[in-house]
Amino acid sequence: MDSVLPRNLFAMNPFRYFRLLLLTLFTLSAASAESLKVVTRYIEPFSFEKDGRSTGYSLELWDELAKEAGITSELKVTGSASEMVDALKNKSADVAIAALSITSEREAVVDFTQPFYESGLRIMVAGGDTGTLASIWQMVKNLFNLQLIGLFLLLLFAMFIVSHLVWRYEHKVNGGMWPESYRHGLWESFWWTICTLLVGGADNKGPIGVGGRLVAIAWMLLSIVLISFLTASFTTTMTVNSLKSDISGPGDLVGLKVATLAGSTSEKWLAAKGITVVPAKDLAAAVSALKAGQARAVVYDAPMMEYYLNQHADSTLQLVGPMFDRQNYGIGLQEGSPLRERLNRALLALNERGLLDDLRKKWFGGEQAE
Repeated sequence: MDSVLPRNLFAMNPFRYFRLLLLTLFTLSAASAESLKVVTRYIEPFSFEKDGRSTGYSLELWDELAKEAGITSELKVTGSASEMVDALKNKSADVAIAALSITSEREAVVDFTQPFYESGLRIMVAGGDTGTLASIWQMVKNLFNLQLIGLFLLLLFAMFIVSHLVWRYEHKVNGGMWPESYRHGLWESFWWTICTLLVGGADNKGPIGVGGRLVAIAWMLLSIVLISFLTASFTTTMTVNSLKSDISGPGDLVGLKVATLAGSTSEKWLAAKGITVVPAKDLAAAVSALKAGQARAVVYDAPMMEYYLNQHADSTLQLVGPMFDRQNYGIGLQEGSPLRERLNRALLALNERGLLDDLRKKWFGGEQAE
């Protein structure tokens, strides 16, 4: 300091002292009024425009972080997550915040703060409550699935075997009820088999021979088990398949066209699985592609999908299957940015005061899903 400032400031020329004082105050003021260039993209409910101003979960969080860290910023809106990352790479932005997933590919070129929201992918399909006729048609189609058809064929085969055995033992001792002719006798026997299966027996017909009655006892016991099993299978197929589409998880997406946002982590996940992607500029466009039949499903981040369904009362849309490919949202920074530790401390402080929980309840109506 001796080489810069004189030992006795008051011995300086007053004019030079005043200039030095102003320069020092300006430098300190500029340092305390650090202004960061923040880039975001509109993606509800994390970042979007409402009543002429930018708002959302992420932007409210950033406002609190900036206050906690003692920094100022100016906001710029871009079009996609990849553009946000590019802005950090080329140093045209200091911070990127919205719903930006932390991935190894992005971490290789930019830095991230610790996560502030845990998310994952979910599947949206169309074809919920579309009217009475559509529901009836869906129920009819459910009757012709391979499982039920296989069960009925197996039942018919068992009934044929039992009918044949009963006729074989009874037509010799009870020709009045079981004719000698195989064709007519088997038909009468088949009628008895059906009645026994459904109502426990036929009032006007019954075996009287030892062999026929032994077969009848075995068939009656087996009928109890078969009726219970068929009823359970039929009920399960009708209810589950009527409420859900033929897509119930990520494994059902193979070979289908699936809509998602261009440049998103969900697009990369779908492409890695060999699934045909229908790119969309935003979630509304992806849903439009789904409704228009251009895609069989929409795959995207779970919180945005849930928020969209809460904001749009559309009974033809539904989320199916569990959340998968879990991921975390973080605040993007330039590689090697000194802001990382500063913002991490601010995030921890806000979390300890319960601010992140308050924001989550405000924008999503409850605690973060497990």
